Amino acid sequence: MSPWLLLQMVGLPLAWLALLYGLREPLYGFWRSYLLTWAQWLQLPLVPADVLSRQDLLGLSWSPGASDLGLTTTTGAALAAVVVVAAWGLSLRLRGRWLPAQYLVRVLCVVQALALLYFWFAPMPFPHQLLSHAVDLLDAGYLLMLSIPVLMALGYYPLQISWQAKVVHTLLILMFFGVMVPQQALVHLLILQHLSVVFMPVLYLCFGALFDMMVFVALYAWAASTAPLSATH
Repeated sequence: MSPWLLLQMVGLPLAWLALLYGLREPLYGFWRSYLLTWAQWLQLPLVPADVLSRQDLLGLSWSPGASDLGLTTTTGAALAAVVVVAAWGLSLRLRGRWLPAQYLVRVLCVVQALALLYFWFAPMPFPHQLLSHAVDLLDAGYLLMLSIPVLMALGYYPLQISWQAKVVHTLLILMFFGVMVPQQALVHLLILQHLSVVFMPVLYLCFGALFDMMVFVALYAWAASTAPLSATH
């Protein structure tokens, strides 16, 4: 490797990490405004938290007196069972080129069925609050954004392409996650608030950090596919 290529592999990740760390509070502020704006349209009881009660960078709380429809394990359990049975039956029809989707649907069904069995034998109040779930989701997304420059340095920056292309593709991927992560948290809150908390395990395990990593792999593959064949020499 040439010294210039080694400099890109070391210097670019450090620059991105410094930028992401410096923009942490503005980024969380954008995510907070994003959730509050959509909460008004979607009738989610989210309000800004008082300065004294803020325990995280998100700074949100439920409206006083708002009913948490999804915070009991009994609410929506029957719906979840019906969805599991229907999705499993649908997976039986997925054949041929749809066979990979069959495996994915069955994994989701197994995770949700195990959650239902757990709640059936331990019908206690769910210990995890909805806002803490959203905060954990946003924190995991931010940590993934911090790891993206390092991952790009290991697999994308060694390619023999212009440093401008590396900067642009990394910036596009980071911007994508900057918008996707609060949208993902918003979808989770909608499902948990208006349906049931019994969907939290499948959302957390299958549509949380693991889903974010799969999205990054897809975006990385897109960025790498734009490089010419001679970039590996």
